[in-house]
Amino acid sequence: MADTTAPEAPATPEATPETAPATATAEYVRDRLLRGAQLVALIVAVTIQITNCLPQLIANQHRFGPWWMEVAGFTALTAVAGVMGAMLLRRRSWSHRLAFLLAGICIAASVVASIPVPARLLLVADDWSFGIAGWYIVALLLRTRLPVITGFLGLHAATTVAEIAVKGMPERYIAALMGLAAVSVLGVQIAVALLAALLGRTAAAAGKAAEREERTRIDEEVGELTHRDHQERYARLLDTTVPLLTGLAYGTLDADDDTVRRRSAVEAARMRQLFAETDDVSDRLLHELRAGIDIAQRQGVSVQLAVRGEIRDVPHPARRELVDTAATALASARTTARATVMRTPTAVRVSVVADAPHDTATTIERAPRTHTRVTTTTNDRTLWTEAVWQTRSP
Repeated sequence: MADTTAPEAPATPEATPETAPATATAEYVRDRLLRGAQLVALIVAVTIQITNCLPQLIANQHRFGPWWMEVAGFTALTAVAGVMGAMLLRRRSWSHRLAFLLAGICIAASVVASIPVPARLLLVADDWSFGIAGWYIVALLLRTRLPVITGFLGLHAATTVAEIAVKGMPERYIAALMGLAAVSVLGVQIAVALLAALLGRTAAAAGKAAEREERTRIDEEVGELTHRDHQERYARLLDTTVPLLTGLAYGTLDADDDTVRRRSAVEAARMRQLFAETDDVSDRLLHELRAGIDIAQRQGVSVQLAVRGEIRDVPHPARRELVDTAATALASARTTARATVMRTPTAVRVSVVADAPHDTATTIERAPRTHTRVTTTTNDRTLWTEAVWQTRSP
């Protein structure tokens, strides 16, 4: 009794709802929250620039050195705000490289705008560029890590300190006031950055919690559907298996009769298939089909199995009909049978050639099915049957 199996395609895990993009929800929630935080930070920065910085810029027109440097800094910051606003309105995210470039432009614009301002007036009301540049840096870098944001804000503060040192350190109490102003501005900006970081973590945690809840709900639905399907299968077996067992028990059926033996083999194959459906395997179709092959081999039938194509995700109802058709033909075989599984991108075909009685074709054709198409042909003492599950139109 030979069992020759053709080489199979490499096994791949069966697709399940749990393996479908698991992190999509968390990423979506995090992206929406961070995009909203960036938009709010940008609106705050633009509002400060228009209501506070612009009047101060106009007031400085004849107070200090070359006014065009302040205008150039103001224009550069306005351009950065325009780029961010356009991308946020188009729901496009900028890369880290672009964010670093624009943050560098903000620092440079602040330096240029503060050059005409005397050292003793830096970091106070007359130096409008320091605070607004920091807000644009925060809005640009909210998607990066907190150390990156604090690093750019620290670099921005360091350039201002260097500028003060070059221009000449002011008196001690003025320097103290400047330090307090810088710390208060940077403190608020770093607090906003920290809040955005916590918001991102909270969004990720909320997304993962939503995914776990969705997986639990799907598992419950799948379990309920599986249980309902098994109940239907068991009820169907009661109509065929119980009368057979009753007849054998009371002697109304002869266990030596070929017809009774074929019926017993068919029912045994169906029960084995039902048990095999609960096994955790990568190729469910082949696993359930082999349960029917095992029943046939126990009856002394030599079975050959050929498998072609990659593992496909076949829905349970269609898989059951494919295996039922093949199992009926295999269980009815007298001495030899050959089963073939052909999997293509458009269809899954399971065919059996066996030396089975002609009435087996009638049994197969009468079986109820809604997901597969079955063809049977008989020739002399040979039965050929094929069940086809069409995945999509060619």
